[in-house]
Amino acid sequence: MNGRVVRRGRTLGLRPFLVVVFVVAASGSLALVAVDLVIGRPAGGDVFIAVLNSLVAAVSWRRLAPDVTGSTAD
Repeated sequence: MNGRVVRRGRTLGLRPFLVVVFVVAASGSLALVAVDLVIGRPAGGDVFIAVLNSLVAAVSWRRLAPDVTGSTAD
């Protein structure tokens, strides 16, 4: 194989990479919110971005998990 995870005769392709990207983005956004709070800057915009990144990461993680583990619970 060429390093791709195969499930039910299809490859996952770019999805695992995108899950990692959004998890890292969500973590970075939360770190920026913490820095904003420490230095006293308004954190409204960073909180909004952190929530969006976290939401996309959670949904992506949830949709990827059954394909990787073979679970049928959905």
